Amino acid sequence: MSQVKECEVGRDNLNDLPTIHELLSALNDPYAPSNLIADLVFRIPVLSARCLRRANSPVRQLRRDEVAKVLTKIGNRGLEAELLQLLEDLTTLKADLEG
Repeated sequence: MSQVKECEVGRDNLNDLPTIHELLSALNDPYAPSNLIADLVFRIPVLSARCLRRANSPVRQLRRDEVAKVLTKIGNRGLEAELLQLLEDLTTLKADLEG
């Protein structure tokens, strides 16, 4: 599977919404440990792929232990930008499916 394909949202990604909600809560918690945030990102495959792409990483498949490194490289703003774009893409997808 190409990295571009892994970054595209599909119907199955709507099932990631509860984890995305957990991630948003963790990002708003100043005491949330970075390993919790990395674990939540890892549990959202399309977000992991997008963060990997943003980091310009040569790694093709993100492993759990590499997520923290990628997040350090892209920073909080990079993660937030990818997360907001993902939420927009999921909102559009849901509207298309319901319309």
